[in-house]
Amino acid sequence: MPNPPPGSHSSDFAEDGDFYDLAALDLPAADTSDADSGLSEILGDYPSSDAYSDSADYEAGMPMFTVTNPPGTVTVTTYIDGSVHDVELSAGAATLSEVMLADEIVVIAGLATQDARSAQYTMMLDGMREQGHDSVATRDFLARDLNLPTPEQARTARAELFMNRYAGDHD
Repeated sequence: MPNPPPGSHSSDFAEDGDFYDLAALDLPAADTSDADSGLSEILGDYPSSDAYSDSADYEAGMPMFTVTNPPGTVTVTTYIDGSVHDVELSAGAATLSEVMLADEIVVIAGLATQDARSAQYTMMLDGMREQGHDSVATRDFLARDLNLPTPEQARTARAELFMNRYAGDHD
């Protein structure tokens, strides 16, 4: 068996002489209470993270996309990148089974994401036009290469889904 490094215990070694994975956890933590990191000198007058308000101010300027199902039980709001910001459930959602509610949330979130992606399409198309790029080539790039739906495609997909999924629901 190889000799252990100074200060370690022989019980920290496995039969084959290798360290146990958790042996390092037995070491005491360095005392940093008296150490001054000097960050205040580096950061200067930057405010601490506590000085910032919650993300409400930041989110207020961000485009959001909200879709509510026809019965009004599920509302999903997404950011421009399609990630979900919020899911709101009405009191009527309590009548749905867990599986049905989960499915409804996924479907409505998909529609909200599609709306957000169609907004990306519009923003990118407008930006490329401002730069003088050909609209036909840009549309082809956005649709084929980036797989972004047009706003018309997003509206059509929502209308078709609502018509097929909720055709028998008349509350």
